[in-house]
Amino acid sequence: MYEEHFKDKATLLRSAIKGEVDGYTFYNLLAEKSQNVDAKRRLEQLRDDEKRHKETLVELFEKYVGGDLGPLPDRGIDALATVFEAGKLKGLKSEMEYIALAIEAELAAARFYKDGARAVDDPEFGKILMQLSDEEASHYDILMAEKEALAGNYYWFGTDAAPMED
Repeated sequence: MYEEHFKDKATLLRSAIKGEVDGYTFYNLLAEKSQNVDAKRRLEQLRDDEKRHKETLVELFEKYVGGDLGPLPDRGIDALATVFEAGKLKGLKSEMEYIALAIEAELAAARFYKDGARAVDDPEFGKILMQLSDEEASHYDILMAEKEALAGNYYWFGTDAAPMED
């Protein structure tokens, strides 16, 4: 699915950085809109994780590619790129719609990093990509718990996630 992103480390990293920038923007917008204190805090944590991921990826670029990062691609690695391009974000009305999009994006990011780890021939580089995949998968788990809680399934276990609505 992402083969074109894996042709070299520079392309992989630029695509990943763009994906993290999109994720940061998305979670920041949601945090600003949230009226629920717990939801706002959780969204800010997700946003800050995206920022930390970007910083990690920039460090990887400096170490493995070197030189100027240059411009990022227009599209990132996840479902959010399509939403931002089409302006669909403004059309989302409910928390459930936002969560569904975030779940899709986190799943895509986890898959991207896992596939990227398999595509590179450097074990250390691949290990870092797998760590990022695991973190994105944990975001997916948190968001799935939120979705279940919003749907009224409060029996959800395995996370301390609180529902995103009052």
